[in-house]
Amino acid sequence: MVAIDKTLFLETESETGEIVRYGVPIAAYPSEAGKVIVNSPGSGELKDGREDRWRNLGLYLQERGLASLVTFNAPRPDFQVQLEWEPYSYQGASWNKILIESLSHTIDWSLENAKELCGNASPDIYLTGFSSGGSSVGAVAYRYPSVKRILLLSTYDSVGDPFYEGVTAFTGDIYLVYGDQDPMAGYLARILRTGKFAAKSFLVREAPECGHRFDGEANTKLLTQAFHWAFEGDNSQPLDPGN
Repeated sequence: MVAIDKTLFLETESETGEIVRYGVPIAAYPSEAGKVIVNSPGSGELKDGREDRWRNLGLYLQERGLASLVTFNAPRPDFQVQLEWEPYSYQGASWNKILIESLSHTIDWSLENAKELCGNASPDIYLTGFSSGGSSVGAVAYRYPSVKRILLLSTYDSVGDPFYEGVTAFTGDIYLVYGDQDPMAGYLARILRTGKFAAKSFLVREAPECGHRFDGEANTKLLTQAFHWAFEGDNSQPLDPGN
């Protein structure tokens, strides 16, 4: 089966009330698996991912009939306007807001086209996100009753309060994978374990000898294992690039 490439044309408001138009490119890898995984890459990535890792993962899942991956990217921050409360913006609009809206529209598109994507008009929907993409996933997952499970990869709380409000409202399972050389993601893991922001169902794994980006062939294999762990319930093996 071939990949689907399209662009969603969206609009939002800037902080001064002006309409900001932007495009959200999408790549989807259809299968007959009956489930869809929507992926939100990091802020420095395009939809295919660094060194095409999300594209390769989409093909991997498609070829094995495991799931249909849908991946996208919000427009990159333009740095033309530095908003007082966040470092990134796009034509005067909050980039965090655009990222969250882009993910929501991509999920909506995936639900509307579910039959074509996975052979099931009412599929299981899983969400995953890397770094800031994981932060946006935490912010929106609770809005979708069909989303029962999310996977956060190297995630920080970069979108701020919407992330914490979202993960505390989400009643499904939250999986978190981060590298042992990524202390900020490790700190978020501790926050989600206990205290007022503790997730209702939370499972976490720490990848050995791994930094924030999961760079290198071995760590790319760890990302693939993380998808098996979170979305297939494969808890039989530790995260190990040799598996």
